[in-house]
Amino acid sequence: MTSLDEGDASLDAVDLLLDELGARPQEIRLIAGTSGFRIAYRLPSGRQLVVKHIRALRLPETCAGCRFNNGADCQEGYYGVRLYRDPDGAFHVGVCIQRMDLCLPVEEFVGSEACAEIRKTREQDLQDLTA
Repeated sequence: MTSLDEGDASLDAVDLLLDELGARPQEIRLIAGTSGFRIAYRLPSGRQLVVKHIRALRLPETCAGCRFNNGADCQEGYYGVRLYRDPDGAFHVGVCIQRMDLCLPVEEFVGSEACAEIRKTREQDLQDLTA
């Protein structure tokens, strides 16, 4: 995985290494509605190497007014839901690694506006990617 802190320098270093290894891209693995994607490369030996990347993706409503919604504080964007467990053992769903205040208990999340926004964003992203 490239370093988000190093930005283009990290991407360039990975590209240089892949070139030096003779790696050739074989497949892009992307999940609609998330910022993470992977590119699978084939090495001359036949072995596979997978590199993780981040693409710009934000939740239109949740991220719009967020104080972290900029390239310095939120480099990852909306990566996908994360499951957390609190000290009492209850599970919560998080939608942002910067904003733990957005976490909701699983039972509340499934019927929440956040869940609906994620579903809508994923459907729109899939439509955009396949158009």
